[in-house]
Amino acid sequence: MNSKFESHLTNILKSFKNNNKFILGLSGGIDSMALLYLLRSFINNNKSFNIKLFPVIIDHNLRSDSEKEAKEVKKISQNLGFKTQIKKINECKPNGNIQNWARKKRRDILFQKCTELSANLILAHHFDDQAETLFMRMTKKSALDGLSGMSEVSVWNGIFILRPLLFCNKNQIKNYIRINQIKYFEDSSNNSFKFERVKTRYFLESIKKNIWPSVSYDLNQLSNLNSNLLKKTELIFNSWAKNNILINEGGAVRVNYESLKIIFDKSYLFSIKIIGKIIQTVGGKEYPPKRKKTLDLIHSIFSPQFKNKSLGNVNIFFCRGYLFFLRENRNLNFDVKIKKNKYCIFDGRFLVYSSTSGKLIKRDNTHTLLTDQKNPFYGYIDRINNTIPYLKTLEGKTIEPYLNIMKQNSILNDNYKNNCFNLYLVDRILI
Repeated sequence: MNSKFESHLTNILKSFKNNNKFILGLSGGIDSMALLYLLRSFINNNKSFNIKLFPVIIDHNLRSDSEKEAKEVKKISQNLGFKTQIKKINECKPNGNIQNWARKKRRDILFQKCTELSANLILAHHFDDQAETLFMRMTKKSALDGLSGMSEVSVWNGIFILRPLLFCNKNQIKNYIRINQIKYFEDSSNNSFKFERVKTRYFLESIKKNIWPSVSYDLNQLSNLNSNLLKKTELIFNSWAKNNILINEGGAVRVNYESLKIIFDKSYLFSIKIIGKIIQTVGGKEYPPKRKKTLDLIHSIFSPQFKNKSLGNVNIFFCRGYLFFLRENRNLNFDVKIKKNKYCIFDGRFLVYSSTSGKLIKRDNTHTLLTDQKNPFYGYIDRINNTIPYLKTLEGKTIEPYLNIMKQNSILNDNYKNNCFNLYLVDRILI
């Protein structure tokens, strides 16, 4: 497995020679511990890549022995030569959907570490995880985006995510752990039928044993097929979007109405994708709205009586041949503490970076951004400005932000740090 992994990872890393820093999400479970040792071996055998690996252990504080386990995992990782951190979550736990809460907290912490170090992220998802993910999405009637599954290389908020174990299954990982006598820790929640993934795992194992031996393989093949199809549709989508969608750095979007109507008449699924991504970007949502809600909105948009609608904290209205999408001035939490030279996300829309500490505040009437009268969004400047945070420093000074757009396929670097207070709109429209 070691040689196959090294060959596989080498092919992936050819595109990352100028960005050699990686955060490893290290849970201490069998998958991430196998990946830790495989990466140690790869780094030792491939000095030319000059990889710098920083394992990060997330202690969700959900079990009484989690702190002890985290310390043991840290010791193992440090003994392998890696600078390793433990990040403990001390927040109150939600009453329901604890796994989803833990996943989001884990993701946010790892993202924070990646942005701090201008690093990429490596995760230990494998072949069987892919099959489980695709099956769960199928049961939820996901669109093509969801049914393409996880990619070996993907992008989330400007951070590249690598999953170099997608080629191998759970049994191969178990064999590697056994042969190399690697210590790992078993989370008891992985066997609890309270959680959807656990139920899915046991269901697929039963199908594999009794009905369909190749179910995991076939689901992975379906995922690959859908991924290739998605790539082709993205080329078409991006070409259309560049000519018909205008994105304002303050978080508003304008779309050519007639061009969108033509798209809708040819393919309502394509128009759902377009509108969904726009609402996701403008509203700061993790996912686009449900397809039915989006389709209902589109039908409304193209009705003669249309004036304006709202969906996903986004106000949509028609004006002079264009559809405008503006963030609603509600459900905005401006009271966010900002630490010097640390990144955070505001409203799911902006990556925030500041060279001074303070807290985010709502603007007052003495401050106005985006005042250019030639700006296509000029008539809505006040509405846009009201959804953009300002920074109040510890000394009481109010600072307006420097606005820019961060594409999904960009990597954070020192260029983002040139100004005192920066807001980078995360563009989820163009892939």
